[in-house]
Amino acid sequence: MTSLSSQERTVIQTLLALNYSVRAIARFINRSPATVSVEIHQVTPYKADTAHELALSNRHLRGRHHTLTPAIAVFLNHHIGILKWSPETAAHVLGLPFKTICNWLNKGLLKLNLSDLPDKGIRKKRQSDGRRQVFVHGRSIETRPKSVQTRKIFGHFEVDTMQSGKKRGDVLVTITERLSRQHIIRHVSGRNSQAVTPILLRFFQGIKRAKSITVDRGREFAKYDEIEEVLGIPVYFAHPYSPEERGSNEILNRYVR
Repeated sequence: MTSLSSQERTVIQTLLALNYSVRAIARFINRSPATVSVEIHQVTPYKADTAHELALSNRHLRGRHHTLTPAIAVFLNHHIGILKWSPETAAHVLGLPFKTICNWLNKGLLKLNLSDLPDKGIRKKRQSDGRRQVFVHGRSIETRPKSVQTRKIFGHFEVDTMQSGKKRGDVLVTITERLSRQHIIRHVSGRNSQAVTPILLRFFQGIKRAKSITVDRGREFAKYDEIEEVLGIPVYFAHPYSPEERGSNEILNRYVR
């Protein structure tokens, strides 16, 4: 990944003045939203010439991603503390080891407490919710077309389930379309494939342009072969403990929580 050019920084300054969003600017200059977000937090208010001079002076730090720079700290404090990203997702976006961010948190180097983490206590509860993560069949996300990652085509969906904190056994099936980031929620009684599969079949039978479904390896998706046969849509399975591979769905689920 090459650093931003002086021209790109000038475009960023111009589009910020026109109230473009970070994502809109990123699409305009063909960069990731994370790159643009980190860049605009370098200098406040953002000035292209000042930001470029700062980047040139910090060139000797290039590649030392283990160093907590002020820009990375601002990015993590904002996206984890305010937007409620998980540390795993933030680490994936920034290209950092997840353990590195945990170490910064434990050492108090960020303006975050453990209570600020969106997954505080959630993972422990999931381990005892009666859902055994033993399902190992199906297509791996590694075989999913690379074009899905670009978010340029409508019809690629991410799916998950959220267990109710009030009534054991009741779950929400959450469905996110990657391009539009539209988030659809369906209630179902039962966190198993017998309960979840009919919900998915009914929903996707009404989506004529659906092209793929990406899920985790929970038991509720064990009837993936029936979904593929009835709908003609391939189902891909993310790697275990890799929420960033279904990042849109994971982030929007946190707003629901």
